[in-house]
Amino acid sequence: MSAGSANALEGGTSAYLLGSRDTFAGAVGKPGSTIVTNNFFYWHGDAPTLSLGGVAVASPEVDIYLYRLDIAHFFDVEIFGGTPGFVLSVPAGSGTVNASGAVGQFSGAVEDENIGFSDPILTSVIGWHAGNFHYSAGVSFFLPWGKYNSATVDLGPPPEIDDFLNFGKNRLTIMPVVSATYLDPSDGLEFSGAMSLEFPFENSATDWRTAPILNLEGAVLQHLPSGFAFGVAGYMSQQIGEDSGAGADSFKATVGADSLKARVFGIGPILTYSTKFDETPVNFKLKYAHEFAAKRRFENDVMSLSVNFSF
Repeated sequence: MSAGSANALEGGTSAYLLGSRDTFAGAVGKPGSTIVTNNFFYWHGDAPTLSLGGVAVASPEVDIYLYRLDIAHFFDVEIFGGTPGFVLSVPAGSGTVNASGAVGQFSGAVEDENIGFSDPILTSVIGWHAGNFHYSAGVSFFLPWGKYNSATVDLGPPPEIDDFLNFGKNRLTIMPVVSATYLDPSDGLEFSGAMSLEFPFENSATDWRTAPILNLEGAVLQHLPSGFAFGVAGYMSQQIGEDSGAGADSFKATVGADSLKARVFGIGPILTYSTKFDETPVNFKLKYAHEFAAKRRFENDVMSLSVNFSF
């Protein structure tokens, strides 16, 4: 394993679930409405080397099942000429990680399983409309309340790594975001995009502060009179600074890396369907994203299904 292939984003992922903003990214709900969304995710990913729970883990490979409940409410008032609202997101998951040892300590197959809540997310947002153009601005707070344990290495025999799969990040992250959507009802063509910037705080358990992360997301869909829409969605994520702290410095020295900046790209098809049950609007969304050109984080294949109800 060369230093150039060492992966470094602590935990292998950022707090924000990439690809969450796609179709109608810039639109908010009607004033006075409540939207409940059930999200189901499965992803499989791998990386050369990552810091998981504070241990430099060789060749980790993960399979994760995640459910996230989003509850959004939009108020029947105006602020700065727009519609304000908030979103509470509560994720929980289960998963397995396999690896080939701890870098600099031992080589050999190890495995960990976990189940629990991830970090809840509270988002405030204001949305505006101008003809066919819809746009919004908001800020998300990723609260460090999810399940987290520091990993430990037992040299055995047999050697093991305990607690190196976590669903929580053990750090606060604040993320401002702006989003926009253009949809012309006459031809059904939609263009949506979002830009966000994650500001992670320090993980006190590992003495590691992750540098800010820039995320860009986009989607193009063709809406049909039947209620179906199809298209493509993609994203990119790029760290714009260097991680700091004793934990980051120790990992860098262990794997011989000059930089810990992480990045990834993802793209794939998206299919949606909008209908009504009685008088309740219901929307379905099915997506697949293939990630590529990842550096210093997991490279994943992600399947997701979302169902939302508007009241």
